[in-house]
Amino acid sequence: MNEHLFLTDLGAEILSYTSSVLFVIYLVLQIFKHKAMWNVYIPSCFAAIITFLDSATWAFAALNVYYVAMGIVGIKNYRNVAASAVNEDPNRILLNRLPRRDLFIAIGLTIVGIPALYFLLTYLQDHTPLLDAIVTTLSIIGTWWLTKSYIQQWWLWIIADVFAIWMNLILVDLGYKDKLPFIIMFVFCIISSCIGLVMWSKKGKYVNA
Repeated sequence: MNEHLFLTDLGAEILSYTSSVLFVIYLVLQIFKHKAMWNVYIPSCFAAIITFLDSATWAFAALNVYYVAMGIVGIKNYRNVAASAVNEDPNRILLNRLPRRDLFIAIGLTIVGIPALYFLLTYLQDHTPLLDAIVTTLSIIGTWWLTKSYIQQWWLWIIADVFAIWMNLILVDLGYKDKLPFIIMFVFCIISSCIGLVMWSKKGKYVNA
């Protein structure tokens, strides 16, 4: 059941590969907290928005709109943190400690968000409503925590990416072969999250210690 809403097969494949390649570049830059990461991240998300709208994966498409907004916030937050630590070692990765308030908010969003989004997506005839709801909810929290430079965001991404691989495998089975690059991309995401977790642990310096 391959029902593209507005893209041709070739157009969907081009956008999927473009989004995936740009996102892998972003992942490398993210590990090192390089300021250019957001400039690669945003166009990757725009391409993903189009291709997931085309395959009626509504929440993941909307999630990438959120990603674009958080990319803009991330650019602003990075500049603020960098300005407050101009004399710090440039090889250090500047981190913030996760406050209990943000942890409890995240738990509440997970408990409420996943079932609410699942029922909405089922009504909208999303192809993978439960997996789409899980990936979207965890990714929203992970992106928020990334913009705050919380090291715990890596654990959220590992979990979310496992479900994202599952979701895209189902889409490929339904006939959306253009989603194959995203499966490979999310495998890279898991690997980079593990590397990022180790590197942030070793080189991280808490600015709110």
